[in-house]
Amino acid sequence: MFGYLASARRIFTLGMVLCLTAFAGYGHAQLADLEGTQGHAPADLSALEGTAGHADGAAPPDDGIVCQPGTACLETATQLPLRILPRPFASMYREASVNEESVVQANVPAFKPMYVFDRQGLDLSLPSDPRGWYQVGRSKTEPEGWMQAKDVLEWRQALLVSYTHPGNPLEGRSPVLMFSDRAALEAVVDDMDMAGKAKGLYDAINGGNIPDSVVSMEPQRFVDITRSFYVLPILQWSQTRIDGDDVRLLQLAAAVPGSRGADTLSSPDYLEQAQVGRSAGGAAMRDVKTDVVFVIDTTRSMQPFIDMTREAVAGMTRKFSAETADRFRFGLVAYRDSLEVAPQLEYVTRNLTPELVSGEALVELLEKEGGATAVGSVDYAEEAFAGVDVALRSQWRDGALRFVILIGDASSHPKGHAQNTSGKDETDLRREYDDAQVHLFAIHLQDPRAAEDHPQTQAQFSHLSRVRGNAESSAIMAVNAFEEQQYRDLAEHLTSRINAKLNEAMGGSASTDAVGAAPLEEFDKLWEAALIEYVGKEATPPKDIVAWTLDRDLINPADRSLEVRVLVTREQLSSLAQSLDQVVQALMRAQVTQGQFFEALQSVSGQAMKRPDEIGGAATLAESGLLPAFIQSLPYKSDILSLTDDMFASMTAEQRSQLEWSVLAKLDQYRTINEQVDAWFRLNDTDPDQDLVYPLHIDYLP
Repeated sequence: MFGYLASARRIFTLGMVLCLTAFAGYGHAQLADLEGTQGHAPADLSALEGTAGHADGAAPPDDGIVCQPGTACLETATQLPLRILPRPFASMYREASVNEESVVQANVPAFKPMYVFDRQGLDLSLPSDPRGWYQVGRSKTEPEGWMQAKDVLEWRQALLVSYTHPGNPLEGRSPVLMFSDRAALEAVVDDMDMAGKAKGLYDAINGGNIPDSVVSMEPQRFVDITRSFYVLPILQWSQTRIDGDDVRLLQLAAAVPGSRGADTLSSPDYLEQAQVGRSAGGAAMRDVKTDVVFVIDTTRSMQPFIDMTREAVAGMTRKFSAETADRFRFGLVAYRDSLEVAPQLEYVTRNLTPELVSGEALVELLEKEGGATAVGSVDYAEEAFAGVDVALRSQWRDGALRFVILIGDASSHPKGHAQNTSGKDETDLRREYDDAQVHLFAIHLQDPRAAEDHPQTQAQFSHLSRVRGNAESSAIMAVNAFEEQQYRDLAEHLTSRINAKLNEAMGGSASTDAVGAAPLEEFDKLWEAALIEYVGKEATPPKDIVAWTLDRDLINPADRSLEVRVLVTREQLSSLAQSLDQVVQALMRAQVTQGQFFEALQSVSGQAMKRPDEIGGAATLAESGLLPAFIQSLPYKSDILSLTDDMFASMTAEQRSQLEWSVLAKLDQYRTINEQVDAWFRLNDTDPDQDLVYPLHIDYLP
């Protein structure tokens, strides 16, 4: 399936018209609000209740769950297995009765998802005293025993949240506080001085006087879910507004696969590690390494800047000590423009370092193989996005701080443009860079003769170089392309500063060189964001608790503290990719034939679906039955899912091309995720490989 992407992109590129304006209305999934079939819980529900609702009688509720002997129960709407989350200190029994002699397992690991095989005598009409039994097991193939309804929480949607990058200690957000119940959280959120109330709680915690209302707290250090896997399932939620912005109160369970024991602030050990500062690396900092990949425009105008970059790197390597020389590795990616319109350019991108190299080797590469072309392209824009995309896939060393330095004088062709070869734009790439913990520094060489291109380049480069954890800050610097000394000074300053920051991190002193010792604020913020990720590897998130929290910073609600993800298996990701493949083919067919989108979709899907005629009667793509059922069950909004024939007919050619490229970009992202061996995790130690899961960011959904 994932091999389809390259051929589809070539076919589509040949048929594209030149599109110079970006389309922003389609193809971007947003969690504007958590609305779906499970919806809001009534106000009188207990604080420890799940999202599935309650039956009126003692018989198994007619709530969309079907259980068949010998297999896991299924949700009829999604055809996904039903799962539960055990509460702390729960027991599993051989039969559906409380008997000490029939205990299969005491103290079942809390909040580790388990599959449901049967439900008996279920009565959830009293939230404070649920009755009945669940037959459960850690695999989808075999039940292991029975658990009481009061000891479990149903988890129907594989929806969870992850902590956002917290930013630096001075300007970043506050750690997430986890409250004992909803009322305790609302007491803070509804206070006229919410920030002051929250600050009082943080001060009390820092002073060792733990408030009764606060169960636990996110560690000060950053725990990246794509590196240190944890599970924060959403059990309940409600929505309110703060300063005109929608925010959510979430009831979460917390679990860390392979670990047990409640992490509350009453535990001295957990409190101590949770309060370790974001920049405190300790002994681990002595082992820090740094990988730097240069991404350079090598079209006709760039040779002087390539030469000055080489000189700056050479000067940097001369300052290396015996110890730091081994800590650095370098890469070089050159980019030009599409060969479809300018074959004389020889290449679109060229990765000159399949394996990262020493500083001396990079200097030699810049001199011998990194030269600029003598010919020009057909327009001013180049393929910077393609170069940035190639650099992301460099052979980074495990545990190294990862930086890309982008050097160019022109904007990149937007997604949907005939000369855009990557199918991506700055938003797609920034999201992938965040997941890979790669940080980009951009140098915009401004040619006064191309002033009309400067705003576009500045916007693209600024987004690519956004400092993680600080949405208002970008690591970008602009220099006059006619003032070569400006660039020479910047290149020397930047390379010296990188060397100095590594020395500082290792416990040494900064370079005494006048240029190198001077702060470079744009890069310093980038370095700090990378260092926070590095230091966070030693932190552990809270586990084995149920608590209420806000998805925003309690002191500064404009800052998002939690982001929504969905757990997917490889099978689900592949199914989603196959469906989007058919959507792309339908978009192509409708574009060529000038027909209706759903007629085209019905045609390309005919062989893959049992009842393709259902597509023709669908009002929206979401209702077509083509996309996996689990997608339709998720509470998020998407312009692609709401696409209708009328909407498609009203779109301009460039809007349609943007829509198609948005889908292609997601297919490429799915392929990348599928190929990442270390990115997939087991919820339980006994899970087979096909049940490995990935915490997919909701923006990756169609």
